[in-house]
Amino acid sequence: MKSGKKGVRRIIGAFFFSLAGLKACVSEEVSFRQILIVFVLFFIIACFLGRDFFEIAFLVLPLFFMVFAELVNTAIEKIIDLVQPTFHPLARDAKDIGSSLQFVCMLFAAFIWGGYLLVRFVL
Repeated sequence: MKSGKKGVRRIIGAFFFSLAGLKACVSEEVSFRQILIVFVLFFIIACFLGRDFFEIAFLVLPLFFMVFAELVNTAIEKIIDLVQPTFHPLARDAKDIGSSLQFVCMLFAAFIWGGYLLVRFVL
């Protein structure tokens, strides 16, 4: 599926393909929309809590990991649904592993936010 484009035209084309992928996730995937809602809410909270750019970035980075993990998980699920439409244990395992990526990112976000809130307001 090479396009033959080079340089800036290739980068611009890749940008629009990326936007199309985000649009597909938003329109077709409930879990992605839920993660986006969490992202926006916690981004706003981070902007109020953070005392400087680095604190805000420290709080927002795990949120980006969650969005990234959901994109990867969705891509894995779509590829498996295309390749293996019937049940197969390996397909189930691959989907579960993709889901565990999201779970680990959520644990990381909870650890960062919990630690920040504990240090900032309790200790």
